[in-house]
Amino acid sequence: MTLQEAHEKQRRELISLRAENKRLQKQASVLFPNEEKEALERKIRYLEGIIKTLERKSSESRRFHLDRINSLESQNRRLLAEVDDLKSQVSSLTTENESNLKRAEIAEKEVAILNGTNKKLEKKLNTNFENSSLPSSALPFRSKVPNSRKPTGKKPGGQPGHKAHNAERLTPTKEPVHITTPDSISNNPDCYPNGKQITKQLVDIQVYVTVTDYIVDEYRNRITGSRTHAPFPTGLINKVNYGSSVKALAFLLNNYYNVSIQKTKQCISDITKGVVNLSTGTISNLSSEFSTSTESERAKIFSLLIHSDVLYSDATVSNVNGTRKAVILCTDKERVLYQHLEHKGHSGLTQTPIENYKGTIVHDHDKSYYSYGSDHQECIAHVLRYLVGAQENEPHLKWHKQMHSLLQKMIHIKNKNKSGISDEKIIELTQKYESILSLAEKEYMEHPPQKEYMEGFNLFKRLRSYQESHLYFLNHPEVDPTNNISERGLRKFKRKQKQAVVLRSNTGGQHICDALTIIETARLQNKNIYDTVENAFAK
Repeated sequence: MTLQEAHEKQRRELISLRAENKRLQKQASVLFPNEEKEALERKIRYLEGIIKTLERKSSESRRFHLDRINSLESQNRRLLAEVDDLKSQVSSLTTENESNLKRAEIAEKEVAILNGTNKKLEKKLNTNFENSSLPSSALPFRSKVPNSRKPTGKKPGGQPGHKAHNAERLTPTKEPVHITTPDSISNNPDCYPNGKQITKQLVDIQVYVTVTDYIVDEYRNRITGSRTHAPFPTGLINKVNYGSSVKALAFLLNNYYNVSIQKTKQCISDITKGVVNLSTGTISNLSSEFSTSTESERAKIFSLLIHSDVLYSDATVSNVNGTRKAVILCTDKERVLYQHLEHKGHSGLTQTPIENYKGTIVHDHDKSYYSYGSDHQECIAHVLRYLVGAQENEPHLKWHKQMHSLLQKMIHIKNKNKSGISDEKIIELTQKYESILSLAEKEYMEHPPQKEYMEGFNLFKRLRSYQESHLYFLNHPEVDPTNNISERGLRKFKRKQKQAVVLRSNTGGQHICDALTIIETARLQNKNIYDTVENAFAK
């Protein structure tokens, strides 16, 4: 029951009591005697007193409740105002929260992008020539040149118990010089000759210049007036000509030992005491002359490489006036061929011995090579570097380290068993190889590769898909597990490229390749390089 309903009920009761009082008064005046009337009047007065008391209490109660209602209404209005204010604040905060959520989403996306960029930069920072295919020349400011050898703690130099490597004595070219014994020794009564002699050699080099004049008698034809004379030897064209030894020295300094043309000129002038002063044009033209004189030898090398049992090949880039060109190398360990071409891949390989080759090709993971040859061996040295990079970028996985150790063990066993590895050992190594790949698959299922670094996962797929090409060397002792011989050969071109900075033409790049082809082939066959080059210029 509400307060208003209670008041209304009291009002109705008062009205009812008043009506009852009037009715009783009326009946009393007619029906009751005075005593009863007085009694009734007293009762009426008593009831009226009660009524007044009730009315007073009702009035007080009404005032109290009205005040209470007014107070509650005032409090309610204040609370409603506060609610409206809070609703306004909630609306403002909701709007701000939505704005913050949008900003947070944008920030999360930016953080994800930055994390990816950071991962890529970390990978780039950690990538070097030890754990990737990046050449060592791409890190010119490294503090040291690390290698795969582990420190032993021994002092550098000769080790106790090892055989000494001394310079061999040469055949004397002059009369020996006998040193007179000083008087302090010969006149000393405590000293006497024991019949032995001590000999020490002095080896030196002397450079001297020989100049030969070739003279012919000139004749004039009385009828035609033309002049004629006996033919000069081959190569004597200008008034002053240089012999094959001078050309060989200048050519090797500039094209093989990577000395600049100007310093080559200065070096030859200095060692001849200023007698021989080659022009820069003469030194520059030696490359073209050498390429022309050795064309048949290079064609023979090309043909022999096609018929070799195992062919090692690799490629690099050259810079011709800012344009990238390709240098492809092919070798069979006895001869080597460098070619300066427009492109790598199929368009380049079709101009090399690879196009018509039918044997085993050792190469890196350039898939173009799989279109040629009968069998393939991928370079394990590349794989070992990639595994090191994967260990650094995925330290939570274990398969990289196990595969790295296994491949090193395979190479060690291969080098130890030159005649071949037993079938049982090959099966054991192959099963271990496959079990590590199974471990890699399991680890990548539990830890999926991140988008920023997929190289480790891609390497796993490569090792599985090309398992036969990676383990081919186990069954074929004549095949090396690495393509290091090709990579070492290409470094010689890269060093010349770095010294020259930029090549001016494709012809200049091919001249460098022609020189390296002849010189490196002579070196592989243990021939004297200087004699080889001198003979080429003597033709």
